[in-house]
Formats: sequence, C-alpha cells, structure tokens
Amino acid sequence: MKKLFCILILINFSITLFSQETVNSYTIDELSNQLKINNSELKILNQEYQQSLIDVKNAKAGLGPTIDLTVAGTYFLNPPIDSIVLNVDDILNSITWPDSMDIKPSGQYLTLYDGMENTFYSFQLDVTQPIYTWGKLKNAIKLYEKVSEIKQLQISSKEKQLQTELNTRIVSLFYLSQIETLLNTQDEYANRLVKISEDAQKNGILLEQDVLEAKISAQQINITQQEIKEQFFNLLLSIQKMTGNQNLELANINFTPNENIFYEFANRNRDELFSKALNTTQDTFLILENLEQISQYTTKIAQASVYWKPDFALKLSLGYGGSRFPFLEKDWFRQNDYTTNFTLALKTTVWDGGKKINEIKKSKSKEEIAGVNYDDAVLSIKQKLQEQFNVIDLALSKIEYQKLKLQTLDSKIKQQEQLFNSGYGSEQELLQAKIERNTAQIELEQNKLTLAGACSTAAFLCNEKLF
Repeated sequence: MKKLFCILILINFSITLFSQETVNSYTIDELSNQLKINNSELKILNQEYQQSLIDVKNAKAGLGPTIDLTVAGTYFLNPPIDSIVLNVDDILNSITWPDSMDIKPSGQYLTLYDGMENTFYSFQLDVTQPIYTWGKLKNAIKLYEKVSEIKQLQISSKEKQLQTELNTRIVSLFYLSQIETLLNTQDEYANRLVKISEDAQKNGILLEQDVLEAKISAQQINITQQEIKEQFFNLLLSIQKMTGNQNLELANINFTPNENIFYEFANRNRDELFSKALNTTQDTFLILENLEQISQYTTKIAQASVYWKPDFALKLSLGYGGSRFPFLEKDWFRQNDYTTNFTLALKTTVWDGGKKINEIKKSKSKEEIAGVNYDDAVLSIKQKLQEQFNVIDLALSKIEYQKLKLQTLDSKIKQQEQLFNSGYGSEQELLQAKIERNTAQIELEQNKLTLAGACSTAAFLCNEKLF
C-alpha cells in the first residue's frame, strides 16, 4: 500500500513538472522576433518590395532587344494556286509549219506546275533593338528604382510602428494587471462595507439610503472589473494578431517595465528630441523625398513622349517558309525559301487631341503636391510630438500628485487603524479609508500607463527605442 502511494505521488509530480515545462514564456524581445517573422502586414509589404525589384528588372530589360518568334502552319482545303497545264496541240498549232509537213493532233498535255500543295509552314524571327528614346527608358529605370526604395523604407517604417504598438500593448497589459489586483482588493473592501452597512441598518444605526450607496459603490467596482477584462481581451487579441501567435495567453508574457526609462526620457532635452524627429534621414522624409523624385521622373518621361519626338529602333527580320516542314519531310530544302530584312524605324505621335500635353501638366502638378506633402509632414510631426510632450508633462504632474495623496492616505489609514484597535473608531471608517487609498493607487497606475504610452509614441517619432 505504501509502495502504491509513493508511485502515485511520483506520477503526479512528473505530470506537474511536465505541464510546467510545456508552458511557454515569452519576453518582449521574443515577441518582437515573432512580429518580424509572422506579422501579415510586414509579409505583404515584403512581397510588394519583391514585386518592385521585378519591376526594376523589367525596366532595365527594355534597354535590350526584344526577340519574337512566330511559327505557323496552314492547311489549304482549296489551295489558291492551281496546277499549270498546257495543251501540246495548242503549242503545235501556234507554230507555222511547212506545207509538206502534216502535223496531226497528239491529244497530249504538258504539266508545267503541279499546283500549290495543301500545307504551308512559315517561321518568322523578329529582333527589335531600341536605339534612341529621348531618355524615356533610362528615366523609367530610375523611377522604378525609387519605387523600390520606397517599398523598402515602408517595411522599415511599418516594423518600427508595429514594434511601438506591441510594446505599448504589453506595457498596458502589465499596468492593467496591477489595476485588476487593486480592484480585486477594492471589491473585497466594498463587499465588507456593504455587509457592515446592512448589519448597521438592521440595528437601526444606518438608513436604507446609506446601504444602497454602499451597494452602488460595490457595483461600480464590478463594472470597472468587467471593463478591465474586456481591455485585457482586446489587447491580447491584438498582440496575437500582430505576432501571429494564436496560442498566446497573458500568463505567457514575461515582462516588467523599468519605469526609470520613462522618467529619463521625459526629462530629455526637448530641442534635441525635436531635432531627431525632424531629421531628414527619417523614413517618413526619405519616402516623401523619393515620391517627389518619382514625380520629377514622371514629368521627364511625359516631356520625352510629346509630339514630333520619334523613338528610333532597329528591326531585323528572318523569315523561312514553304510547303514542307524542315528536317521532317522529304525534299524540304528545295521546296522552301528564306528572307532577311533590316529595318530602321521611327515612331512618333503627331496629335492625340492634346493628351500628352495634359500628361505633362498633370506630372508637374504632382511635383507640387509632393512638395506640399513634405512640408505638411514636418508640421504634422512637430504637432504630434508636442502633443505627446504635453501628455507626458501632465502625467508626471498627476503622478507626483497621486504619490503625495497616497502618503496622506497612508497616514489616514494608520490613524484609523489605531482608533479602531483602541475601540474609538469604526471598521466602516477604516474600510472607507482603505478604499480611498486603493482608488488613489489605481489612478497612479493609470497615470503611469499614460506616461508609458506617451513616451513610447514620442520615442517612435524620434526614431528611438525605449526597450
């Protein structure tokens, strides 16, 4: 019996140990790596970047020759050229013979041409080499190269943005878990206060209205707890989607923020941070600069396509055809023939109703828009960064206020505990003091969360990484 008991304990311990080992724990760096690998938005941007590289190759291929091969086989049910047959008697009669010769009709026919065969095969090889296109091909290559650079910058910018969002959500989970713990304690205090109020009402000490107010306060806490659970659920879903980890749970996230990082960032030199945010090497400004250059290349291509600007190209055509298929049918060499043609061609649009002129005007308008977008981006980043600094400063002030308030409330609780222990105070007043203290602590955690979010956003705008 003792042996069986020991075996059961060993099995239970092994199962517990195995289950603990199978629970995955992810640090913020590990989740960041999952985001880079699994995020659907980044995957789409990477594919668009690969497509842009193919577009560059296609544009460069336009400088080289285009080779087209056409192979055709035709079967004529009624060949267009019939056989050529001459009557021998007609030939003899057309000749003036001496009277002494008696030419009798022979009734014979002479076949000069058997007629076209029912089959005809043709092979056509065309080689076209652009010679001069007024810079359209080279500008097209530069244009697609800029598009490819933009796609690459978009990947970098999106990755930083998603990383900031991921960090903010993980930090939010931490502070929400802190708030949830405080709310659970708050709920215990509130339920105890309701119980005391109900007992006091039975004894005639409190009115029914006081009991209802206590119950309302307790119910408000329950509502807040449900709201926190909903926020937990939404945050966890968003993290699962961002990282592609559908099995991720709150217990799997191993992260505790270093709050000193936020305070250090908040106290950084603001002029220095503005300078970093407005640096021309930022992804946003590089993208806008490339868009402006794309508009310029588009204008050059439109100007090169204007009327009376012909494109020059050299075309070589090699043709081979006949009624017998080469190498497979007898006597194919004598039945077929070949052709070779060299052509220097030019092509230009004489008039199309003014479309090309309108394209030039449209391209120049896009250049103006690109310049305006650049200036607008500078003002937008300045405004957003200043807004985050305002949020940071307000959060810092509220944090200091809540800390002072907590010190006062701690003294109040200590005083109420002394009164209660000495018999001069009531448990109800002590619970109310603790609830007030918990409420202040919750507000402190909320302000810390606000500070962390604002610092993360400001750091993203300045192209810095907090953690």
